[in-house]
Amino acid sequence: MRFREIAPPEVASGAPRLICTGRQEAVIEGHRGLFSYETACIRVRTGQGVWTVSGSDLTIDYFGAEDMRIRGRVDEVKMDGEG
Repeated sequence: MRFREIAPPEVASGAPRLICTGRQEAVIEGHRGLFSYETACIRVRTGQGVWTVSGSDLTIDYFGAEDMRIRGRVDEVKMDGEG
């Protein structure tokens, strides 16, 4: 019997994905670059528009070609516009 790998729908479609760990961390997968960066607001380009992470003491802990990790106090995440 052969098993085939099945990807979640958002991965298969190329849609960006957000994973929050409490209010301390947000991971964005499938980003298309940074739009703006301040300690109270980080804006990230995605295929579905610009995602805004708001809070305090925000830092980009990891920035890779396909994913990034934001740490600090995350108060809100908004998705603006369509790609």
